[in-house]
Amino acid sequence: MRDDTGQPTEDPGPRLAAWWRDVAERMADLPIYNPTLEVQVTDFRRHGDFHVGVAVTPWFMNVVAVPARARSMPAAGATLVLDLPAGPVEAIVGEAGPVGTVALASLFSPMDMFDDPVATRLVADAALEALFERPAPPEPLLERQLARPTDRRSLLFPRRATEAAS
Repeated sequence: MRDDTGQPTEDPGPRLAAWWRDVAERMADLPIYNPTLEVQVTDFRRHGDFHVGVAVTPWFMNVVAVPARARSMPAAGATLVLDLPAGPVEAIVGEAGPVGTVALASLFSPMDMFDDPVATRLVADAALEALFERPAPPEPLLERQLARPTDRRSLLFPRRATEAAS
């Protein structure tokens, strides 16, 4: 992983995974803990001031944004909007052990709909891919209208024809 200047930077994923594995040992007796799952993290991608990835634990799947360099973050519990290529994502600021302040956006919690670590990894990877895809531009109105079949009635009375089709 490299920063904006091309210099190598540390991927926060392994440190986050190790910390959440330690936390998982203490969470194991809670009802939200899914014992069929394991802690996993996707590769993190640099986007602006953050490294962004997806973390899977036996109790949640979250988008995780870790500041790429020293920057002031809102206080824990505050909302932070991540401007990702797919669109804005609201995240909650929190502390993640040795990694420090992070922003988290829940994808799934609790994780009782999953029973396979392979499936959770595939979902996490797909979620990260989706976050970095730019949405397709909207189709221009004229092209949409030209693509619809037109009869005389809809040409002369477009509103009535649209209402009748509904």
